[in-house]
Amino acid sequence: MTALKPLGRVLVSAWLAVSLVACGRQVGRVPFSSEGTKSTTLPLAAGNVAFWTDLDVAYEGPATLSYQIELSQAGHQVATASCDPLGKKSVELGWVNIARSSFRSQRGHGKMLCGASLAKGGPTVVAATLAFSAPPLTATINRADLVVKQ
Repeated sequence: MTALKPLGRVLVSAWLAVSLVACGRQVGRVPFSSEGTKSTTLPLAAGNVAFWTDLDVAYEGPATLSYQIELSQAGHQVATASCDPLGKKSVELGWVNIARSSFRSQRGHGKMLCGASLAKGGPTVVAATLAFSAPPLTATINRADLVVKQ
């Protein structure tokens, strides 16, 4: 039975490596430390684009926070997405979620349940608006970066 333990560690290590590779390569990020609109130009390839959040927020009361994302190439909008950084994620890395009474704190790196698809690659403007649609009583956004992966 002890001979299986090293094999088990190898299988778990291989599974983790495949899982992280399957998450894609970070192409860039749009940094946020407050609500607002920001943009950056990234060299995106044709195909699927995944959106992650690198989040560190604290708030009191119910809240709904979202990224409204527009992708443009050569001055034309080619894709849009609406993503929820406070909601469920398909992958969470180092995620810490604290809930005490009406106080909430969320911190970590996670793949949001949203994405986009590009028909062709090239320089792509990623414009994102981060905003509370249901503002909490109080909120502190230390970091809410939109991470773009392919």
